[in-house]
Amino acid sequence: MTNDLVEFSTHSDVLVLIGTNTSECHPIIAMQMLRGIERGAKMIVIDPKKTDMAKKADIFIQTPVGYNIPFLNAMINCIIEEELYDKEFVKNHSHGFEYVKEAVKEFTAKRVEEETGISEELVKQAARTYAKANAAAICYTMGMTQFIDGTSNIFSLSNLAILTGNLGKKGAGVNPLRGQNNVQGSCDMGALPNVVPNGPVTSKEVRDHIKDVWGYEISDKVGYPLTVAPEKIEEEKLKLLYVFGENPVMSDPWTEHFIHAVEHLETFIVQDIFLTETAQKADVVLPAASWAEKDGTFLNTSRRVQLIRKAVDAPNNLEPDWKVVANIAKELNLKGFDYTSAEDIWNEVREVNPRFFGGISYERIDKNDGISWPCPNLEHPGTPVLYEGNKSMLPDGKFKLVPVIYAQDKEKRAELEKEFIEKTNMPEDYPIGSGALSEKVNELYPCLFTTGRKVFHYHTGTMTRECKPLELGSDIMGATIEVSEDIARERDLDEGCYAVVENKRGKIAARVNINRDLRHGTIFTTFHYAEADGNVLANAEEKDPLSGMNPLKMTIANIKKISEKEFIEVRNQTDIQMHPSELYRAVRRQ
Repeated sequence: MTNDLVEFSTHSDVLVLIGTNTSECHPIIAMQMLRGIERGAKMIVIDPKKTDMAKKADIFIQTPVGYNIPFLNAMINCIIEEELYDKEFVKNHSHGFEYVKEAVKEFTAKRVEEETGISEELVKQAARTYAKANAAAICYTMGMTQFIDGTSNIFSLSNLAILTGNLGKKGAGVNPLRGQNNVQGSCDMGALPNVVPNGPVTSKEVRDHIKDVWGYEISDKVGYPLTVAPEKIEEEKLKLLYVFGENPVMSDPWTEHFIHAVEHLETFIVQDIFLTETAQKADVVLPAASWAEKDGTFLNTSRRVQLIRKAVDAPNNLEPDWKVVANIAKELNLKGFDYTSAEDIWNEVREVNPRFFGGISYERIDKNDGISWPCPNLEHPGTPVLYEGNKSMLPDGKFKLVPVIYAQDKEKRAELEKEFIEKTNMPEDYPIGSGALSEKVNELYPCLFTTGRKVFHYHTGTMTRECKPLELGSDIMGATIEVSEDIARERDLDEGCYAVVENKRGKIAARVNINRDLRHGTIFTTFHYAEADGNVLANAEEKDPLSGMNPLKMTIANIKKISEKEFIEVRNQTDIQMHPSELYRAVRRQ
């Protein structure tokens, strides 16, 4: 996040929520937003589902699944045409205005109305409300990133913020709301295939600094992202997989493909606090200490480094994750893992990336209840708001507006990008984005299918489904398939009846919930439940060309009513696939 989430309650004049079901997925952040609304802030929600936050919004725009770039380009078009953009900011602190102006010129509010039925005036109202705010914050989650044009979606959001000067000040910014308590920290620590904590492995300067600190050279080769792991396993290029704190059997797309692939690994290791669906496929399962049983740091969504202290001792002498990894490294005769505490590791992080973490000592974190990076030295107060002084992190200190075009045919994205570069005389190294739908509904699969979360559960339910008041109380209905009213009418689906949703990747079965808050033609379910995991149907074949992300939030499917007997048959098949033995199945059924 460019800003601290607390600013939503204290400084934001306008909140734009796009692709985020904030109250169910990020209830603490939603609480800050609602405080801001009570203070007088306005809220714009853009989503295919009329979420709880949408019902509280001043402006709600119900877009089709995947219709992000055309809509955002129309907002940008309106802001430019009506000269609502911050001319001083654009002129003095950015590059690429003319490229963006050219890219959005055909994306009018009228076009949005013709393509989606969303009124032209509502599109303009959203654009004007955002552009005229003194401090407007954009907030988004995986409802923007998990598409084949997810990176370009974020380019579009960044364009909005740059054009209106909504960077470098309290209550504004572009704010990805992280889904777990240490997602930001994991990325910052180099848990990505192309970076270490101080930058990309392709940079000689980064590698030289690492050598100075660690005492040995690191490879300049970029590793494999998780999204290509199944293919690399099948190609025998990936022979060992070590998973901890993750449940990819449920969270990754096209479940059947992932399960089939891991069967070909030479060694599969899982380290977790519960016997997850992924752990049940492993050759070796290592137990782990929970967050309350270890010391360390978390970096939250606001980039705030926070200290955690062990509250209770772990049972059976379980070790914290860092010690398990260090012990394995020592068995492999690797040097540099002689840590005595979590603080030793953190101090090494400060040495590896002094620009961001140099001034964040345990003592200062404890005293200040957390510090936001960058914090380069012990006198620095930390940086809750990025880009103050209108300075970007690029070498010239300016922001880049990135043109984002749109293709009706996904196969023509690269061709259209090339044509745009030639037409505008853009430098070849200047960034460009493009969008397209990964799949379009057809006669065989006439429904759009998307996934999300419910407030009762957390991700794949590894922890929350072990909480019986949640599992057997608040969430007693369990897995359901939500359908829009038109689908229910067309398929003769009744509230509570059984239905199966399927496509070329698999099928799931559950009771039906007719949800009047879904846009027409849409099916929605969660990925909390192994017995009906929406990711079974998700598209794993196609990827964002820039990030490698799969379009988990958009696929096509069909749905039909089934009998209770048919429902039980599908559920039993799913249970056997997810839980390979009766002993393991009993773990979830307790």
